[in-house]
Amino acid sequence: MCPEFFAPRLKATFAHTMNEKKDIILEKVAQLFFKYGIRSVTMDDIAHDAGISKKTLYQHFKDKETLISEFVDTFFICNPNFNLTKGEGLNAIDKVMKIRKHMEDLFKLFQSNLEHDLRRFYPAIYQTMEDFKRVKIYEDDYSLIEQGKKEGLFRQEVDPHFIARLTVGRFLLLFNPDYGLFTEQETHSIELFDKAVDYHFHGICTDKGIQYFKQQLNKIQNEN
Repeated sequence: MCPEFFAPRLKATFAHTMNEKKDIILEKVAQLFFKYGIRSVTMDDIAHDAGISKKTLYQHFKDKETLISEFVDTFFICNPNFNLTKGEGLNAIDKVMKIRKHMEDLFKLFQSNLEHDLRRFYPAIYQTMEDFKRVKIYEDDYSLIEQGKKEGLFRQEVDPHFIARLTVGRFLLLFNPDYGLFTEQETHSIELFDKAVDYHFHGICTDKGIQYFKQQLNKIQNEN
């Protein structure tokens, strides 16, 4: 089941569940994991930060692996804010700009390499997240390309299947510091995201699309 969770301090990035106690625990888990990573945070740390006993913590999560799995589900796999196909009334480029806002909020929270800890110490959970990202990025990009072509923002000759597969490879490679292409700090920066999107759009946009994209990006960057 995919909970939707907007914790008080993370409300710009995440959504709400009906289990208030579990929400509070997951909020603390997110704050600790984003700051310190997964491996270094213990169940004692989480119980202390959440203001509960370890017994209460284990009533909600039978072990740390279960807790990590629910954390990944809540903040990544089931997070509705990262759905590129949503956004009624938005064109294909506006939808990417909407996702950019959520990515910027997320990058501000990162002070650790979560994916490194997941891959090394919880490979099954890491693989689940990687499999999800592969499918999600492909499906969303394919849908956006089809929409953008209809709107005259993307070139008609663009092959959505080919481009969507390139997008999967590009983003999985760029935003994982373990591959060594970019530093951990760079992979957690909105600047790298903007450059990747700029490169992507220059490959598929019409002149109209490029002009619109630059206008929207300049507007957002100037607001900051």
